Amino acid sequence: METRYIEFEKLRHAYITVKSFINEKGYVEVDSLNNKIRADLGLSGDDNLELLEEFVKKFELDYKNFKYDEHFYSEGELYGSDAALLNLLSLSVWLPLKTIELLTFNKFKISKPQFPVTPNRPVSDLTFKDMLTWYIEKEYKPSNTIKYEIKK
Repeated sequence: METRYIEFEKLRHAYITVKSFINEKGYVEVDSLNNKIRADLGLSGDDNLELLEEFVKKFELDYKNFKYDEHFYSEGELYGSDAALLNLLSLSVWLPLKTIELLTFNKFKISKPQFPVTPNRPVSDLTFKDMLTWYIEKEYKPSNTIKYEIKK
């Protein structure tokens, strides 16, 4: 991990700027450096893509090292016809099993498919801390590769 020294005012300004930007665009307010854009803040598919495009454009950031597919599922993967078909098939299994549970007053717990069905490939999401690091560095670098210390 690389250590970078930064003035407190610069770090504070970056924190406030990025947090305000995300809060303005998101559905839930940022309350931790570890908040994830999709999982915690509810931005998925086109929502997070638009957020990132505007983030890069507004703050004139370099994005050549950022690989969207490693962090997020695309809109088509989440809500396309394949995803809809998988959810529909899962629903046809889930409904009878849930009916059995209800008819037995929940005495029998039956394992049911989860909704929504997500693609099989792993994604890492993007944290507020990752975006803050991107803003400070002006190019994408994962936040776990850089440690900031306040200049004295």
